[in-house]
Amino acid sequence: MDPNDLLKLLDLGGTDATPSASVVVERSEEPAPVSRHPTAMEIDEWGLRRGRDLLAESERLRQVGTDAFASADFFAAAFDPDPRLHESCVDARRHEFLTQLLGTPEYRELHAATRLDDTAAEIAATHFAVQFANLTKPGATESIAADAADGMDREMETLRAVGKALAAAKEEVGELHETAAAFGMGPGAPGSNDPKAVAALFKRVRSDPVLKRICELAGRYRRVAQSKQRRKTVHGLDDVVGVEMGGNLARLLPHELAKLAVPELELDTLRRLVERQTLCREHHASEPVGKGPIIITSDESGSMQGEKAHMAKALSLALAWIARQQNRWCALVAYSGDSGERLLALPPGRWDESALADWLTAFIGRGSDLDVPIRELPRMYVELRAPTGVTDVVMVTDAICSIPSEIRERFSAWKQSVQVRAIALVIDNPSGDLAAVADEVHSVRSLDADESAVGRVLSI
Repeated sequence: MDPNDLLKLLDLGGTDATPSASVVVERSEEPAPVSRHPTAMEIDEWGLRRGRDLLAESERLRQVGTDAFASADFFAAAFDPDPRLHESCVDARRHEFLTQLLGTPEYRELHAATRLDDTAAEIAATHFAVQFANLTKPGATESIAADAADGMDREMETLRAVGKALAAAKEEVGELHETAAAFGMGPGAPGSNDPKAVAALFKRVRSDPVLKRICELAGRYRRVAQSKQRRKTVHGLDDVVGVEMGGNLARLLPHELAKLAVPELELDTLRRLVERQTLCREHHASEPVGKGPIIITSDESGSMQGEKAHMAKALSLALAWIARQQNRWCALVAYSGDSGERLLALPPGRWDESALADWLTAFIGRGSDLDVPIRELPRMYVELRAPTGVTDVVMVTDAICSIPSEIRERFSAWKQSVQVRAIALVIDNPSGDLAAVADEVHSVRSLDADESAVGRVLSI
C-alpha cells in the first residue's frame, strides 16, 4: 500500500483505530543513477580500438593496471583535435581527473604539440595513465581525513597528479620533437607522417646516451641556425630602388594617390593607371638561385673523442638541417687520416634515419698526420655522386695540419673546378697549413653554439 493512502485511512479515525497511536513511515531515498559510459571522453570505435592497441603495445600501461577504456580516454585527451567529456563515467575518479586535466592552461599548451600526432599522443597518454594510477592506488590517500576525502583535499590531490603528468609529458614530447627535427623528420618533412618510424627512432635515441647528447646539442645549433638564416633573408619588396611607370595600385606614389581624391583629376589618373602610365615605386626583386651541395668533414682521430666529437656531429646535423631547408644535397664525412673514413649522403628527400644514427654513434678513434681529407675529398666527391653547383665544404678538426705543397696545389685546382667554398674550424689549435687551402679558417676554443665562428658556419 502506498504510504499516502495509509495516512489517509488513519486520518479518518476508524473504530478499530486508536486516536493516540502514532505511525512513522520511512521514505527510502532513490539511488543515484549509474552512468552508462565506460569512458569519460566521447570516443568513437576507432578511438576505442586505438586504446586497446596502445594497451597491448605498452608494458608500462599494463604494469600500472590501466584498462582499455582508461587507455582510450588518455589517448583521446592527447590526440583528438577537440576532446569532449561525457557528463559522467562509470569511473567517477577518472572523470574527475580528466576534467581537471582538460581545464588547465598547461594542458592546452601540451595539446597543441600532441593533437593528431600519434607518437606524441602515446607519450602523453602514458604519463596521464601513470599519474592517475598513482593517484588511485591503495593507500595513496590514507593521509587525507575521512571527512574531507571527497572535498578540497581530494581536489588538490587530483590537481597535483595532473600537474606531474603534464610536466613529465611536456618534457618527453619536447625530446621527441627535437629528435625528429634533428633527423630530418620535423613537421611537414618527408617521413614525419610515419609514426612507427618516428617512434622507433625516438626509442633508439632515448636508450643511447651518445645519441641523446648529440640530439640535444644539435637542437642548440639549430636554433642559432634559424636565427642566422632569418637575418640573411632578402625580402625583394622591402627594397625600393627608384621610380618607374606602371599600373600597380599598391605601389603608386603618394601624389598619384592624392589625384584620385580630386574630382577633376580622378578620371585622367584612372586612365593612366589602366594604361600603366602612373608613377610607381620600383622595387628590387630577388629570385632564388639554385645552390650546390654541403659537405661536412669531421675529424675522428683519438684526440677528438668525447665531447669534441659529440659537438662536431651535432654541428654536422645542424648543417644537414640547413641543407634540407635550402633544398640542398648534403654529405657527412668522418675521417681519421689513413686510418679510416665513413661517408653518408643525405639527399633533399627522406633520409635513411637508421644509417644516420649509425654514422653518429660510430667513432674511428685512431691517429694520423693529416686529420682533414684534403687529399681524399676530390675522390670522395665522386664516390658520393655529389651534384654540381657552388659547394660549401665545412671542415672540423683539432689538428695542426701540415699539408705538402703538391697536395695543396691539387686541392686548390679541384676547388676551382667544382666551385668549392671551404670553411675550416680548428679547435684549440693554430690553423697550420689549412689557411693555404681554405677560404676561411677560424681557430676556436670550443664548438659552443655562442662562438662567433660557429655562428658564421651556421649562416651558410
